[in-house]
Amino acid sequence: MALVDADAGLLLTAAPGTGSTALREALLSQRDVTEVPPPGEVRVAGVDAKHGTARELVAAGLLPADHGLRVVTTTRNPFDFYVAEYERTRTRWVHELRDPTSWVHVTPGAVDSVVDALTLEFDAWLSRALGGSARPRRVNAGHVDEADVVLRMEHLEADLRELTGLDLDVPPTNVTDRERAWWRSYGVEGRRLVEQAHATDLARFGYAF
Repeated sequence: MALVDADAGLLLTAAPGTGSTALREALLSQRDVTEVPPPGEVRVAGVDAKHGTARELVAAGLLPADHGLRVVTTTRNPFDFYVAEYERTRTRWVHELRDPTSWVHVTPGAVDSVVDALTLEFDAWLSRALGGSARPRRVNAGHVDEADVVLRMEHLEADLRELTGLDLDVPPTNVTDRERAWWRSYGVEGRRLVEQAHATDLARFGYAF
């Protein structure tokens, strides 16, 4: 769910795979915030209740168009992001295949993505995930493009203080059990693909291999 911090004038949207769960829990435990939509829902009015963007929430009538809040979201080093997605798919989402009611069976392309992660080596999976030609992409473009403030997962507490004025402890949560040295997963071609596809993110947020 998105979080509204009325006192700070902020709307936090949860961008998948970028530390948004840790930030949500920090805000819920340390600030007086409101969840939008209310907790307990998976999809509301066609919107992913956890990861919906501000635009989607407004379009669904869950948030007024004139909310007047600064939209805050999170991002992550693209190189690390893809390694985490690959491992998360192989170790978490694979178990969703057993549940016929799971999101993987109603989300277009999700089952194929799980199968790809299980059957392909990382660079081959990455090439398919990026479309091979590595056209320009962004990590969670829908969240980042609409945001007034973008926090880097690797510097959440510092970015929060500098960009929003909030001083919070943000301990890690929901961390995938995997090798943290993400660079070991990359071959020459995989690195080139990410550098080409995510040139904008790398430049804007100061990320590098």
